[in-house]
Amino acid sequence: MVTRHNRKLVSQLVRLAISGLSPLIVYFVIHPHVSNDTEALAIAWFIPVIWTLGSSLWQRHLDVFGLLGVVAYGITLAISIIFGVGALPLKLHHALLGGAVGLVCLISYAVGKPIFVPFVRRSGQQTAQIESALADPLVVRRISIMTLMIGIVSLADAALQTAFALILSTSTFLIATTAIHVAALVGIVLGVFVVIWVRSNG
Repeated sequence: MVTRHNRKLVSQLVRLAISGLSPLIVYFVIHPHVSNDTEALAIAWFIPVIWTLGSSLWQRHLDVFGLLGVVAYGITLAISIIFGVGALPLKLHHALLGGAVGLVCLISYAVGKPIFVPFVRRSGQQTAQIESALADPLVVRRISIMTLMIGIVSLADAALQTAFALILSTSTFLIATTAIHVAALVGIVLGVFVVIWVRSNG
């Protein structure tokens, strides 16, 4: 049986896929009409920023990772404009976010306080059930392993994006990174559906 939580998770992944595809489409649509790659990329990645801020206000829910992405976008855009270094900082804004998330996850795992435990506590209104689950060492262990895996994957993704940003043109970089992220999201969605199916038929 598909629970409300699972439907919400799948919905978030779909929205994430859409927000990941829109910059690629916008970039190629507006590129012929602006003066350079930096302007086209800045406008293209402004779409997810508006999406994040708008959805946070509409749902009255703080999207922490989305807002961190907004901050990373603002920092890299400011560097590109102030120092006139072209599109490279903007190409690295996802790597900046991924690297920061990866480091936080790995550090929290290393000190024995996985960062996702507080997120689990904030994930629903059934506080008693959540606290009861978190009292189980096995549940905490699973969250710790998930934190470690997300940290490793985030750092690997940041390193890959940095390499692509340095060696690929802006258009090729966007195509390559979008393809990787969409493939990863499809894999996650399929994994969620498999878990749901196994639980409903187990």
